[in-house]
Amino acid sequence: MTNQSTFKTYRTLLGIVMAFAILDHTRLFFHYWNTNPADLDHTTWPLFFTRFISHYFAPAVFFITGLELFHIMGKKTKTQNVWYLFSLGSALILIEIFINNFLYTFDIYYRTIGVFIIGSLGLCIFCMAGFQYCSRTFILVISLSIIAGHHLLDSIQFEGHSMKTVIWYLLHQQKYIPLGQNMYIINYTILPWLGIILSGYFFGSYYRPECSAVIRKKILLYSGWISICLFFLLRSVNDYGESNPWKIEVSTSKTILSFFNLTKYPASLDYILITLGPVFLFLAYAENLKNKIADFFFTLGNYPLFTYLFSTFIIHLAAMLSLYFQGKPLQMMIITSASYNSESPLNHYGYSLTTVYILSSAFILICYFTIKRIKSAN
Repeated sequence: MTNQSTFKTYRTLLGIVMAFAILDHTRLFFHYWNTNPADLDHTTWPLFFTRFISHYFAPAVFFITGLELFHIMGKKTKTQNVWYLFSLGSALILIEIFINNFLYTFDIYYRTIGVFIIGSLGLCIFCMAGFQYCSRTFILVISLSIIAGHHLLDSIQFEGHSMKTVIWYLLHQQKYIPLGQNMYIINYTILPWLGIILSGYFFGSYYRPECSAVIRKKILLYSGWISICLFFLLRSVNDYGESNPWKIEVSTSKTILSFFNLTKYPASLDYILITLGPVFLFLAYAENLKNKIADFFFTLGNYPLFTYLFSTFIIHLAAMLSLYFQGKPLQMMIITSASYNSESPLNHYGYSLTTVYILSSAFILICYFTIKRIKSAN
């Protein structure tokens, strides 16, 4: 069982990356519509940075989920764990399909269904039912093998929507599947995210009360700095670890952006190294951190699923209301695949990045005070 101090540390981290996610979702709904921050011909440093910091959200969520599963599963029998993991995974998948997809689209006809972070987390949790029978060493080997070796599967590409191909898409191939007016999206594949949740599960043993805080910090520091150094080494070589090679651009600033322009779907090895590395360092340095800022983010991260869903709802609702006050039809903000084509009326909609930062700060505060109100009511 983990102590309150370490629990607060990784819940504070969840709150910080949750704020990054809220910022990115605000950008999606309020910045100039369908703008691609990774398009180096048209992006800016602030826009690229706004998207880049959101990359820390998913790795932190999967890693911390692994940590928490280690402690939760340690209190139950293996049979109880099977039922717990099946129930939890099923609940997350249902929340993804019926709640999260609706909050992104506001489409009562569900013409767009995606497997995003919540659904992928549910699928990976299913897999943990089997891994609970494995030794820590085996889990570490499998975790590292998945994270470092999943690129060996990149050349395997399927087309169509048969059962076999859909299973492969869920495993390792990002895919958009149009079927009539419907669009099915698979962004977060099981590989490599299963490797990250397994790494969190492995690290869980370092958070047991009998484990020395000095040893835990040393392990986290080594893991963090090694991950960051490996990122710069692999990215410099520009070969294995990233399907999107960087290149010399017309300016030094564009070249730097190219260097850090990483693949998230499916997450590349370079992407994982430069995101998990700082996560390890934060967990190492921020333990026992006590101040008002840490308390703020702890509150935000202590109810992560609620914060994620509620923030998506208020962001999308606010975007719809902004159309109303501009005298535009609310239906414009019901998102379907047609919302992204060249004839979409949303192509002329959007606000500056400064406005996005102001609005995201407001949304974060709304989430914070809503959680405080719920806590005080209980």
